[in-house]
Formats: sequence, C-alpha cells, structure tokens
Amino acid sequence: MELQQETNKQFVQQRLNYFRYPVLLIFLILVARLWQLQIIQGSEYSLKAENNRVRTIELTAPRGAILDRNQVSLAEHRSSFTVLLYRESIKDPDATILFLAEKLAVNPEDLESKLRSSRETGLYRPIVVKEVAGMEDISIIEAHRRDHPEIQLVPEPRRLYPYGRLAAHLLGYVGEVTEEELDGKEFPGAEAGSLVGKSGIERIYNELLAGQKGQRLVQVDSLGREVGLLDEKHPVVGGSIRLTLDLKLQSVAEKALEGKVGAIVAMDPRNGEILAMASAPSFDPNAFSTRLSHKDWNALLEDPDHPMQNRCIQNSYAPGSIFKLILAEAGLQEGILGKNTYVTCTGSAEYYGETKNCGDRNGHGRIRLEEAIAKSCNIFFYELGRKLGISKIAEHAAILGLGENTGVDLPGERSGIVPSPEWKKKTLGEPWYPGETISVSIGQGAVNATPLQILRTVSVLANGGDVVTPHLLLDAEYGPKEPEWPVRHVPINEDTVRRIHEGMWKGVNVAGTGYNAAIAGIDICGKTGTAQVVSSETKKRFPGAGDDHAWFVGFSSKENPEIAVVVFVEHGGKGGTVAAPLAREIFASYYKRGN
Repeated sequence: MELQQETNKQFVQQRLNYFRYPVLLIFLILVARLWQLQIIQGSEYSLKAENNRVRTIELTAPRGAILDRNQVSLAEHRSSFTVLLYRESIKDPDATILFLAEKLAVNPEDLESKLRSSRETGLYRPIVVKEVAGMEDISIIEAHRRDHPEIQLVPEPRRLYPYGRLAAHLLGYVGEVTEEELDGKEFPGAEAGSLVGKSGIERIYNELLAGQKGQRLVQVDSLGREVGLLDEKHPVVGGSIRLTLDLKLQSVAEKALEGKVGAIVAMDPRNGEILAMASAPSFDPNAFSTRLSHKDWNALLEDPDHPMQNRCIQNSYAPGSIFKLILAEAGLQEGILGKNTYVTCTGSAEYYGETKNCGDRNGHGRIRLEEAIAKSCNIFFYELGRKLGISKIAEHAAILGLGENTGVDLPGERSGIVPSPEWKKKTLGEPWYPGETISVSIGQGAVNATPLQILRTVSVLANGGDVVTPHLLLDAEYGPKEPEWPVRHVPINEDTVRRIHEGMWKGVNVAGTGYNAAIAGIDICGKTGTAQVVSSETKKRFPGAGDDHAWFVGFSSKENPEIAVVVFVEHGGKGGTVAAPLAREIFASYYKRGN
C-alpha cells in the first residue's frame, strides 16, 4: 500500500514538473510585458490616457499696440477665430477631410499635405486648417460639434494695421517664427508656431510688443468632445509703444510719393526724432497677418520696383550736389575758404586732361561760397575738391556721419560708402587717381549714402555740430519712458554754420536751384542734388536710358531749425524740379498745424 502511494506521488510530481517550466516562462513573459508598459512606456501611455481626458488649448497673446506721437493707433489686434484639427480625435479620416472640404472650403490636397508634414510634430499638436474663420464657418462648426469633435474653434488675435500701406516699411509685419530664427536665439521665449516681428518696428521691439500666451485645460469625453473647463490662464497683452512718427505728416509724405519710386524722411534735427519716413512703392502688412501664399510672396520679391525695400535706410545712392555741403564745411573748417574767396566759373574747366562742365554752360562768373551753394556751381566745388584732396574730403564726411550706420532703431540699415585711397586699395586693390577726387567733389563716383544718412549729416550742419541718432521710439509701456539716444558733438565754427545756412537759404529764397521749395513767410534752407546714373555720352547715344536721381535736403527755420527733410526720387530727373516741390509739401503741412 505504501509502495503504491509512493508511486502515485512520484507520478504527480512528474506531472507537475511538466507544467512548472511553461508556467514559469509565462510568468516571466507577463512580468517583462508589465515592465515595458509600466516603466519603459509608462509616461507615453500615461500621456495618452490623460489626453483622452484632458486637452490643453494654447491661447495666443495679443501683441501690444503701436501708436504715433499723438496716440493714434498704427498697429493693433483684432479678435478672430482659427480652425484647428485635433488628430487624436479623428475617427474617420476620409469623413473629416470631406467635411472640411465641402463645408469649410478647405483644399483637400493642402490638408493632406499638412497631415503628412505634421507626423513628426506629435499626435497631440493640433493642425491649423483655416486661419481666419468667418461667421458662416463658425456656424457650421458649432452645428456639427457632436459629429466632428476633432474640429475646434480657438480664439486667436490677429495683427491689424488700420491704415494699410501707410508707414508699412517702418512698422513692419509679423509672421510665424522659423526654425532658423529659433536656433539663432533672436526671439527669446518664442516657440514653434509663435508669431514674431519680421521687419521694422515689429521686429526691433518684438520683446516689448509680444505678450505672454495663456492656456485652457478642458475635459473631453472618449469621443474628444469638450465636457468641462478644468483651468484657464488668460494671456497677457503685450505692451504698447509710442513712436515719434506724426501720422498726418506721414500721410502727406506718402501721398507726395504716389506713382514714384523714392523716399522721404522728416526729422527733428535737434534730437533725431523721426516725424515721417516714407518709401515708395509700399506693401500692405495686413497681407502677412495670415500665412501669405508662395505665389503672393514671390510676386512681391520679383516686383522690379522692390516694394519690400525701405529705401530710406536699405538703399544707398550717389548724393549728387547734396555732397557739396560736405565740401563747404571742409573748406571752411580747413581755412581754405575765406570771406572773400572767389572762383571764376566760365561754364567748364579742365582737370587732369578731362573737361568738366558746370550746370550752367554759360558759367556763373566770379562766385563765392554762398552763391555757389545756392546755384550749385560745379566749377567752384571742383576747385575746392582739388585743393582739399580726397583724404580731407573723406575725413570731414566721416566726421559729419557719412559712411556709417546712423543707429536708427530699424533693421537692415546700410552704411553707405565714403571713398578714400585706403578704401579703394582694400576693396579694389588699386591706387586712387586725382581725377576721381574731382567726381567725388560733386557727389559722383564711388560715394553713396542712404537718404537717412544724408538727412542726419545735414542736420549736423543745421543744429551746429550735434550728430544725433535718428530714432522712432518715443516711449514704451514696458520699456524706458524716456529712452536715451547717443549724441556725438563735433566742433564746427559758428561762421561755418552761418555761411552754409546763408547759402542754403539763398538756394531756396533767392533764385537758387531749390526755389520750388520756397514758402512765403517761412525761412526754408535747402540744397538740391541731381545724381547721374549713366554718363552724358551714354544718354546722348541712348535717350531715356538711366534718368538721373533727384534729391532735395533742407531744414527750417534758418535761425532755429526744428524740422529737416530729405526727398529722393529714383530716376526722377532734376532735383530742383522734381524733389524740391515734394519737400515744399512736407514743410507746408508741418507749419500749417502750427508746430
């Protein structure tokens, strides 16, 4: 009996051994799977579970307003709704695409492209399918919320420029931050999808204008439908900034440039406050408030008149006879021009084997500095340039602020060129020839400058020696209430200032080249410039090829300058007949309001 029991026991033990190892193997597999789910993939599944219950909706912060000096709004935000697609809530992709295409007029190909490109951004990041939803779109989405919970409306403020193209170049525009901009750390705090300033004031003062985004935590059901609000953090509106700009004067400047290619800047020569800055042609920054199509963007870039360029600071040109003012300052400061220094102008003269003509082929006769400025006598300044030499000319041009950035609070400023023997050797590897000095003496040759540089330089002559920093920021809500702008003083003799003022005053008021800028009862001082684009010989051979650029720069009043104006018209012709009348409009508008 005992033997039988022992045999049975061994038999049972053998049977148990058959199952022990498979059970152990299954147990180990379950433990490994549990480890994978809980430890290795625990955070992923926890996030999925949480997103089945809670959805985070980011709330874009409105940007701060941009105001002119009189508190008129130039850029603000308006309320709008964006249509988002939450991919994790899509039950039937085909039905969703069909609904968006038929009901909301979303291009199916664009949507499918967005779905493909967004695979790398994570399942729980929504896709923007329509940036600005109209009332009809809102009604349709609300009516089909139960059928399509994956399609949601989210409030998103849009940038609005109430005056459209007005002041577009200096205001700039906003757009979605790029990967390159994020990598460059230019916009601290910005994340993928953030709207940032792309140009102009919007870019320079992006940190002051940008607010702080908020978010809503909402509870959703298994179908992705919103069933409750868990928490909400309201976005913080960005700070407003006030510019030195005068909207009314800006409007006059832009109207004056209608149908032309050019630039006008008006500035207070005493402190550098920019009152108007117009560049033509212009563009509408409202077009960038939503994603601009490649077709529209390429059309702007390929426009031969380059409407995206701010010609006031981003384009430099030969200054023509405007440069004679720098020669005048250099000649007076160096003691070359005495009170009774005269030059005899017969209409032409020979320099280094080449005949140079004056603007008046009959000549001006015996002429001194003041009349030479007023009548823009080339021969007088050829002689002066020959006596000064290129190094002294370059030295005084640099002292007065040419050949360097003005420091204006706008991106993309060019520095211009003040040629010298050292400059030519470095850039071209060639020596300087004396004949080149003669061309530079009347603002031709290699010398070039932006309209704003010209205005600042003439402002130094207007205010008696202060090289101011042109600027647009007057004050900011979250920034300095009275920003400090650098001022560099250069010693200029009172007699130098007086004689240049006298010559410029005669240029406008005593039958000079700038007489078209004259206004009865207002002491306007000015200088015209006509910069050749091609040689006179080329013009004779090809009439109409490369018309001259037209310049005028001036200030008022003679004794107490409070406004300085520069006008530039690309291929406009004569400065006296084209640019001077536009400057007159700016001066007339300024004094009409009793400033």
